[in-house]
Amino acid sequence: MARYDDLKTGPIAYAAFVSTVSLVILILLFRALCYSWIGYEDETKVANAHYVSADAKIAEQVSRISSYDKEMVDVAPPAGSEASQPPTQVERLHIPVTQAKAILLKELTPSSTK
Repeated sequence: MARYDDLKTGPIAYAAFVSTVSLVILILLFRALCYSWIGYEDETKVANAHYVSADAKIAEQVSRISSYDKEMVDVAPPAGSEASQPPTQVERLHIPVTQAKAILLKELTPSSTK
């Protein structure tokens, strides 16, 4: 047989090996990129989620703690009295939380005029 008909298998094997390794690396990089995209989309969906009933309840609570209001509250009888007495209804004034905080800070700070 003639020598010029034979293929050189060394460069072919080297090219096949390099191609296989680069293809595996490319597939792994693409897989990591897809997982990153999925994670980003999940975070975006959670951050932009709106729960109508919970949002309404939170808005109601925020408006309640930031405004004045009168409310009837059950008050338990004193400890020394008979236990069979039912709690009594007393009208209480709710004040905004920011104002309550200012009043407490004012009362709890030591005064310099003592």
